Amino acid sequence: MGGSEIKKRVIGLTGNSGSGKSSAAAYLEELGAYVIDADRIAREISDTGKAGALAVRDAFGEVFFRADGSLDRHKLGEYVFSRPAELKRLNEVLHPLIIKEVKERMGAATGTVVLDCALLVDVGLTALTGEVWLIAAGQDSKIDRIKKRDGIGHEHARNRLLSQLDEEKMRKYADVVIENNGTLEELKKQVREQFYGQSK
Repeated sequence: MGGSEIKKRVIGLTGNSGSGKSSAAAYLEELGAYVIDADRIAREISDTGKAGALAVRDAFGEVFFRADGSLDRHKLGEYVFSRPAELKRLNEVLHPLIIKEVKERMGAATGTVVLDCALLVDVGLTALTGEVWLIAAGQDSKIDRIKKRDGIGHEHARNRLLSQLDEEKMRKYADVVIENNGTLEELKKQVREQFYGQSK
C-alpha cells in the first residue's frame, strides 16, 4: 500500500449501533489489541472548547449548547437523526476532525490495531485497514440495546439505526462476519477464534 509497508495488523471493526460492536472491541482490548474508538474520539473533540464543539457551534448555532457552554449531545442527536440532511451537515463538520485524529493514533500504535467505527464503510476508513470485521445482529435486538444503552425512546433509537448503512450492504465489505444474537460468551468465543486464527 503506497510506498511504505504496513507492519502491523489493522482490523476495522464495524456494525450498526446496538450490534454489540463495543463489547467485541472491549474483548479485543483484553486480548491485547490497541483499540481506537471513533465514537470516543468524536466525544473528546466535542468537549467544551475543543475543535469539534467550536465547529458545531459555527454550523448550528447556540441552540444545542447548555448554559455552561457544553454541547448537549442528546438534544443534537435527537435533532439530526430525524433529519438526514442535517445529519449529513453535522458529519461534514465532524468527520474530517475525527479522521485526522484516527490517523494520528494509528500511526503511533504498534502491534494489532482495532479501528472501532460504526461508519467505517460510510466514510471510507476501510482503506486504512487490512481486514474488516462486521458484528451483525437482528434489527429488534439492536433497537432494544440502543434504548437500554442510551436511555432513549423507540423512535429515536430507530432513527439512529436508520441513519446508518444497512447491515446487508455492510456484509459486502466484510472479511469476517460475527453474528451476535446469543450470549456475551458466544460473542467472545467467535471474536477469540477470529483474532487468533488469522494472526498467525
